[in-house]
Amino acid sequence: MCATRFFVFWAFWQILLELVRWLYMNNPKHGVTGNFSIEEDEIKSFMDLTKRVKPIKGQVFKGSKMVVDNQYRDVDVYHIESEEESLYAILQKVARTVNGYFNYEINGIEKAQVMKYTAPSNGYGWHIDIGAGGIAAQRKIAVSILLNDDYEGGEMVFRTAEESEKVKPKVGEVVAFSSFISHCIRPITKGERYVVVAWFTGPHFK
Repeated sequence: MCATRFFVFWAFWQILLELVRWLYMNNPKHGVTGNFSIEEDEIKSFMDLTKRVKPIKGQVFKGSKMVVDNQYRDVDVYHIESEEESLYAILQKVARTVNGYFNYEINGIEKAQVMKYTAPSNGYGWHIDIGAGGIAAQRKIAVSILLNDDYEGGEMVFRTAEESEKVKPKVGEVVAFSSFISHCIRPITKGERYVVVAWFTGPHFK
């Protein structure tokens, strides 16, 4: 009788553990992740883009329009057009990898960018990447990929709780995070900081 009860109890907990494991694997998770890098030749491909594309000054929304505000966002932006198929192939690979963690419903990539912060740069003040309308409202995963390390300052800082978390990734390292997480880029005090920024999009968060 005791053995039967023990078996029933053990079987119940095995089923419960499998259910918890299934929920963990299949439900969306939020936060910041990474711990993998793109290849050296892929880094070079993104850097080569900056030699053939003319940058524009980074802008921010003020009121109802986009404006340049170097005190808040001090960066040059190289847009990656859709014709750059090899670069988007790299980003598609990144999307598949990082969404293995988030498990969001993803169906697209917004036009990606290479950003260059040139010292002395104010970096980019606190902000979130998801927007109130347009394609920005469909941003679900934001990705930052550092392309060089010969600069000073420029740490990424995330605010996910009462305290902030400072991140300075290695060259080629992918940092991916939920688009609603507040973050900033600290001022760059020496050199130039190059980084790929991309957003993987999908149906609105519910």
